[in-house]
Formats: sequence, C-alpha cells, structure tokens
Amino acid sequence: MTHSSTGALLWEIWRRHRGLVAVIIAATAMGRLFDVQSDSSDSSVVAELLQLTSFVLLFGIFSYTESGDSRALGHFPQRLFVLPVSSLRLAAVPVCAGVASVELLYLMWLNPAASSGSGSVALHAILLGALMVCSQAAIWTLDRLGPFRLVVVGLLAVAAFAVGLLPSMAPSPPPPWRSEGVLSALTLAVSLLVFGWIWRHIARMRSGGGAGVLPVDLLDRILTACMPQRRRAFGSPGAAQFWLEWRCSGVVLPLLVLGVLLAVVAPLSWLTRYDADDTLRILIGTLSMPVVLAMAVGVGFGRPSFWSDDLSVPAFMAVRPLADAALVAVKVKVAAASAVVSWVLLLVFVGAWLTLWGNVEALSRLAVQLWAFHGQSVAAVYGIATLIVVAALFLTWRFLVSRLWSGLSGHRRRFFGSAAFFGLATLGWFILDGTRVLLWVVDDPAHMNIAAWVLAVAVVGKYWLAASTWRDLDACYLRRYLWVWLAGTSVFGVLALLLWNIVRIYVALDIVRFQGLLILVVLLAMPLARMGAAPASLAGNRHR
Repeated sequence: MTHSSTGALLWEIWRRHRGLVAVIIAATAMGRLFDVQSDSSDSSVVAELLQLTSFVLLFGIFSYTESGDSRALGHFPQRLFVLPVSSLRLAAVPVCAGVASVELLYLMWLNPAASSGSGSVALHAILLGALMVCSQAAIWTLDRLGPFRLVVVGLLAVAAFAVGLLPSMAPSPPPPWRSEGVLSALTLAVSLLVFGWIWRHIARMRSGGGAGVLPVDLLDRILTACMPQRRRAFGSPGAAQFWLEWRCSGVVLPLLVLGVLLAVVAPLSWLTRYDADDTLRILIGTLSMPVVLAMAVGVGFGRPSFWSDDLSVPAFMAVRPLADAALVAVKVKVAAASAVVSWVLLLVFVGAWLTLWGNVEALSRLAVQLWAFHGQSVAAVYGIATLIVVAALFLTWRFLVSRLWSGLSGHRRRFFGSAAFFGLATLGWFILDGTRVLLWVVDDPAHMNIAAWVLAVAVVGKYWLAASTWRDLDACYLRRYLWVWLAGTSVFGVLALLLWNIVRIYVALDIVRFQGLLILVVLLAMPLARMGAAPASLAGNRHR
C-alpha cells in the first residue's frame, strides 16, 4: 500500500506494464550475455536487436496513454485529473520516471570500456533523456493527430541520432557550436522548455481548457487538416470500407517509408555522395527498407483495428453491410495499395538521388557485369532490375497480409504466438548464423536431400490446409486471389531461375537438387492457406 501520491502514480505505471518490464529485463540480460560471448569487441547483431527492442518497449511504457476508443492511440489518462495532486506532479512523475528509467537502461547496456572514454557517453545519455521528454510531449499534446504521433516520435528519434553524430563529423576538432558541451547544454535547455509545455498542456486540459494559441497548437491544427478526409458519397459499401481501412492502416507504411527517405536516406546519401561503395550499400539498404518495415507494420495491419491492443472487432466494423470474405478482401486490396504507393515513393526518390547527386560508379560496374553475363543485352539488365523490384513489391505485400488469419481471430494467444514465432525465427537466424546453415545444406547432396524432404512436407501441408480453408468460401474470391498468388509465385520462380543460372557457374554443387530446393521454396513464398483462413477467423470474432 502506497503512502504518497507520487508512489501511487508510480505504482499505476508499474501495475499496467509489469509484463513489458519483465520482457525488457530478460532482453537486457540476454543481450549482455551475447555481448560477453561475442568474439569481436563490437556488439553482436543479436545484442543490437535486443537492445533496440528493450528501448522501444521502454518508450512505449512511458507514453502512458489510455483511451475508450479502440481505434485511437490514446491520450494522457484524464481520470487522473480528479486526484488531489497538482498538475505539476501529474506531469513530473511520469516524465521523471521515464528519464530515470531510460538512463538506467542505457547504463545497463553501456560497454564498460566506453565508460572511461570521452564525454560522448554523457552526451548520448542526455540525448536519450531529452528524447524521452520530447516523445512524451508529442504523444500527450498532439493527440488530435491520432496514430500519426508515432511518425513525429520517429522523426524526433532521427533528430536525436543526428545531433549525436555532430561532434564526430569533419572538420576535427569541431567548431564550438558542435562541441559536446554546447550540444549538451542546448539539449538540456530544450528538455526543460518541453517539460514546461507538457505541464501547461496538462494544467489547461485539467481545467477544461480547449486548444491554446501556441505555435505548436497551430501546427497541430494544420497537420490534422491535412489528414485524409472524404466528403463525397461512396459508390459502394466496399469503396467506403476501402477508404476507412486506407485512412486507418493503409497510409502507415507509405508515411514510414517517406519519413525514413527524407530524414535518414537523404542526408546519408548527400554526405556519402563522393563514395561509390557507400552509395551502393545505402542503395541496397534503401531497396530493402519497405520489406523490413512491412514486417513490423504487418503486425498491426493484421488486427481488426491497427492502433488498438484490443483484438475484438469494433462495433462500427462488425455491423458493416459486408460479408466476412469481403472485409478481408478489402484489407488485402489496401495492403496492395499501401505496398504500391510505398514503392512508387521509394523509386521516385532513388531516381532523383542517382540522377542528381549519387555516385553510380559501383552500380555501373555491377550493371556491366550483368550486361556481359547475359549476352551484352541492355534489355536483360533492365528486365532483371524490374523483376527484383516487382518481387520486392510482392514480398512487401506478403508481410502486410501474413498476420490476417491470426489477428482477425480475436485470440490473443494465437496472434501473439504467431508474431513471437516469426520473431524467434528471425532471432534464431542471427544466433545460428543463417548463412552457415545454407552452406551446410548445399555442401553435401545428403544434406540437400534432408532439406528437400523437409520443404516437401511443408509444401504438402500448406496446400492441404489451403484446400480445407478455401473449401467453404465463395468461388469468386478464390479465383481472384489465385490470380494474385499465381502472379507472385511466377515472379519468385523467374527470379529463382536467374539465381540458379548464376550460382551454377560460381559454385560447385548438385544443380538438379539445388533447383528442386528453389522450386519448393518458391511454392512456399506466397501465402495461400492463411488467406483462406482469414474470413473464418473474422467470422468467429465478429459474431462472438
């Protein structure tokens, strides 16, 4: 039993998020263990992933929001306004607790060898604390932006990362305005001003005040007015549902892609514009970025409501005049539109980058090698580039819709179990070094036979489940989806054929068995059984 209002507020935060705290502690312990066992002085890939996960979860804990609307991200708990405490304490307790927690977590992840170095450790600690304060301010005060507040938080994280790089940039030593002492002082001053803004906002909302006249309030109104709106009548219920799904979840991936391109890729590409190898590496990372982001966005996209932890179907959606299969088909179309828009934005940016300021020397060497390998055919080079982009587009769409069958079911164990399985599989790939597993498979024909049998059993199981799940659905939906599945499988198949033609020249292996493995992998690439199970999952959740 707590004996103070501060203790009660802290207990409230702990009680609501003690599960996440346990996950953060476990991730930190595992990460430090991998760090100690790593051969190199740098952190291992697994440790870096666990470190990123722990910090993201910690920032999620101290966002400290709640909402009665399942479609919203939430706002500062207004039920706390009736407590017999001052507005200053309501604002200071979660902010101070968040800053103290993020500094403690930073110390737990800090390499002991780095603590004896220069003041960069202190600067990074100050930046983390400032990022915690600024992210809380964005979540609590820009509540009219709804879920797009997460984009603002992402931009704040990029800004903090950029400020941390300023002292190490050329020329060295840096000018006074880029010194660590000046940057630390400015960061602390900004943090105090932002905390004052939080305090003022909570006090105004607690007294029933509306929107203020601060510049940030004006920015809030402008950004809210720019959000997608609709005033014309819809042609059909499906069109209305498409617009609703696009506004709630479809725009997330394009906005994330655009934000990363403008805030991360554009500055990096400009700074490395004279280095051809760095340009090629950044280009490869940029082209893989929509696929990687789709893995994370797909977890929210597969739920009935993107921004809600509640997996039950909202009443507004449950009474829509659409069948379960039609609702799922709309989400599939929205995922396709989201993937297409994301890749159009990326290709436009890449085209402008490589044309205006990119160093394409290394990329030109790669194109010349492909040109010589394919009989000096320019069309073959452009065809391969187009095929890779189309395959990446299908892969982006695949990760967006791969969680529909579990997310729409309403069963938390099924949904989080499927997401955890994917996360553990990815983590296991890094722990076991997936490249060594692939080399083990292709090194011996006996190993390839084992892998072929495993993949064959998976293919048989997949298509048996597909026949069971699609059996009770309308044939028109099956025909439409089969065209999509056939197109994606064909693209992956042609790309695998090109890979087979290249590998057989440079690597000595059993070509026939390797070709069979590629065919089995291609047959597993596009989702089929899970898409057939999605309408039944939604029906069980919608009518419970």
